[in-house]
Amino acid sequence: MNVKLKRLLLLRRVMLWLNAWIVLFDSSLFYSASNLIVLQKNSYQFLLQLNRLPLAPARIFWSANLLMLALILLMTYRHHASHSTGMAVYFFTGETILAALIYLSLQMTYNGIFLLILIDYFLYSRNMDHIHHLPFWAAIAAVFLLLYSISSFSIMGDYFKMPSLATYIRFLPFKFRSFLTLIQNFQVTLNLLLFISIIVFYGMYLLAEERDIQEALEKADRANKELQNYAALSEKIAQNRERKRIARDIHDTVGHTLTGIAAGVDAAKVLIDINPQAAKTQLDKISQAVKSGIKGVRKTLNQMRPGALSNYTLETSLRKMLEEYSDISRLKIQFNYQWQNPDFEKTTENVIFHIIEESITNSLRHGHASAVMIDCLENEHVYLLQIQDNGTGAKNFKPGFGITQMRERVAIINGQMTIDSENGFKIVVEIPKEKEKLN
Repeated sequence: MNVKLKRLLLLRRVMLWLNAWIVLFDSSLFYSASNLIVLQKNSYQFLLQLNRLPLAPARIFWSANLLMLALILLMTYRHHASHSTGMAVYFFTGETILAALIYLSLQMTYNGIFLLILIDYFLYSRNMDHIHHLPFWAAIAAVFLLLYSISSFSIMGDYFKMPSLATYIRFLPFKFRSFLTLIQNFQVTLNLLLFISIIVFYGMYLLAEERDIQEALEKADRANKELQNYAALSEKIAQNRERKRIARDIHDTVGHTLTGIAAGVDAAKVLIDINPQAAKTQLDKISQAVKSGIKGVRKTLNQMRPGALSNYTLETSLRKMLEEYSDISRLKIQFNYQWQNPDFEKTTENVIFHIIEESITNSLRHGHASAVMIDCLENEHVYLLQIQDNGTGAKNFKPGFGITQMRERVAIINGQMTIDSENGFKIVVEIPKEKEKLN
């Protein structure tokens, strides 16, 4: 709890106990003045000053103070007990009714109690959304300030011909009249000053809270940009490491194999005229070296194969991967798999898996999509893969590293890839059936 809020709650507590003292003071004046009037046998002269019979002094004292005690207990319970925000309207209604009853018990001579109810409502509702809407805030304040103005004794007391506290004070000894009137006016003025002070501090509190929220949002935005830069840098480092690893593996397999093949071909060229049989043997060795190199390349490519494809079929692997994406994000994925037992090479399966995985990632990261539709269709000549999301798309789309990698992978399996970024983002991949069989 910050300093401004503590100050507000302290001022509210002071205002609450000040109102309790004012109620006790005014009700005691009614009671003691009435008893003194009776003792001095001035009842007849007192009644001549009134337009209607007053309430019994004991009734005024006990009803006003018991109602004030009930109001204090209700406010204390509301501020310290845990309950739902939906109960706020019932608490507020109860407090307003108690304040009105206190006002009537004191014969409409004190209306500052309504300012206490208004302050209590605003401070209690500071964390509710509607309190930050200016029209609602202004409407509640206007209603209570109007109620405070109308409930003045000079208006309501004259209208209902209620006996004023000043009339009671006039029948007290002369030396007490000015002093008691001064105390009464001081209490009312102090209550009004507390009300104004709380309103001012409350406005300052809301402004400070709004400023803190803006600063927090700015810090979060800066942190988010730093995280994005860090993620991009990490991704770039990972890509460079992967490139180096693939280059090293290809160098160790294809490079060494091609070097051996070149040397073997040179030897066969020398032997072909001198000893054809020896040249034939040399060519057999070259053939074995080529086959060994092909195995090495396939082994390198298979090391890049997703783990899911090693244990499941392509369809099952894709469904598991898409299910994981749905579980960790709010992305709705519609997967329509219509390929009838395709006899794909491992390389082709790897390419399809990586394209779908990369597309889903791009839809989330760049397109901010909420839904993706994936169709695996086929006709007589091609296998068709369509990936469509409902993201932002891009009118002036420029392929990045991920899309470039997709194109290169599709080219490896003799396929074609087209992109449409006007309405969301759509990728269409065509894999020829005849060439796939030869792959």
